[in-house]
Amino acid sequence: MVKVIGVGDCMVDKNLTNGMMYPGGQALNIAVNTKLCGAQSAFIGAFGDDYIADHMKKTMDEIGIDYSHSRFYHAPNAFARYKVIDNDRVFQRSPKGKPNPFQMAIRRMLNYEGFSKEDVEYIKSFDVMHTSNGSYIEEYLPELAEQGIKISYDFSLDHMKEGVMERVCPSCYFVLLSCSHLSETETQERLIKAHTLGSEGSTCYDGNQFYLQAPHWKDHVVDTMGAGDAFISAFLYDFIDHNGYEAKNLPDVIKHALDFAAEYSANACMVEGAFGH
Repeated sequence: MVKVIGVGDCMVDKNLTNGMMYPGGQALNIAVNTKLCGAQSAFIGAFGDDYIADHMKKTMDEIGIDYSHSRFYHAPNAFARYKVIDNDRVFQRSPKGKPNPFQMAIRRMLNYEGFSKEDVEYIKSFDVMHTSNGSYIEEYLPELAEQGIKISYDFSLDHMKEGVMERVCPSCYFVLLSCSHLSETETQERLIKAHTLGSEGSTCYDGNQFYLQAPHWKDHVVDTMGAGDAFISAFLYDFIDHNGYEAKNLPDVIKHALDFAAEYSANACMVEGAFGH
């Protein structure tokens, strides 16, 4: 069985359009979506102790996500605000235009506390660990990688910042970049750099060739929140499920995983929030 663990950010996404909130945060989204694909999934993150945290824990219990290695604090749980505009999710700034200090504190608690030996041994039992720039644990990636842990890391737009790729890529097996603002050539250059260091579809690079995956369109989109996370989840699941780490026919495995991910992420746009609930 495929085993995936998400480590890092977790929050709820408050939809200001319909007045509902949904569990989210990329690392948690990866854990949930890979579980829905058929994996044994788990999550390590930082939770508060308010009604938001209660809803998130209840949701993970219902789905079957082990979060026993997470941290819990007497603090408000993290959340984000967004609106659905023309069927697309658009994040909203906080009312005062700057982050709430409680929010920023709890999001950085994993970075503050680090990982115990028990945590590391637990993470090692999974096929892949996914984290992101929003998890703030970059300083721990080298030691986790040295333990033989295969790391999936999503830069979002941080790959454009000076020195960030050089610091993170050597520790990672999978690297994900948001490049919608770049040309195809620029995107390929960024992917080559990532490999060297360690709404138009997706481009994948395996060190030898590029793979282009067109999006799978649906007639009616409900909410695009979490669509990218759904794509990442499905790709990781299908790649590992088809023995991608050891595959002799790696191009075929990658092509199948990309197509599977495109369909899965398209279907994810048919539910509200990142994955409902």
